Amino acid sequence: MIQIATSLEFIHIRRVIHRDIKTQNLFLTGNNTVKLGDFGISKVLESTTQVAMTVVGTPYYMAPEACQSAPYTTKSDIWALGCICYELCTLQQPFRADNLLGLVFKIVQETPAPLPSTYSLELR
Repeated sequence: MIQIATSLEFIHIRRVIHRDIKTQNLFLTGNNTVKLGDFGISKVLESTTQVAMTVVGTPYYMAPEACQSAPYTTKSDIWALGCICYELCTLQQPFRADNLLGLVFKIVQETPAPLPSTYSLELR
């Protein structure tokens, strides 16, 4: 997770929002280096105060503000990273639904189940 957080910090300093952080866009090399890939829908912001408004990306990892069609920043990538961390710990996405509308409602209104107590307090 630290390698991905470092990758996000690298692109965010350069005012790039990835906008599709998900497990399928993380790649493990032969020497156990994690790489962030698929910048196909990323966006370069003009300034650090600019926000994006287009709804793109994989719904399971979408930040609440993007679900509400509100402006979002690089923090939406951090939200997605949190979703990935949750998924790695529980082997399921934090928000699940049978349809897109139900998924959006859960992301905006609900809190995912807590991580199992087998994990450290810091991680939980």
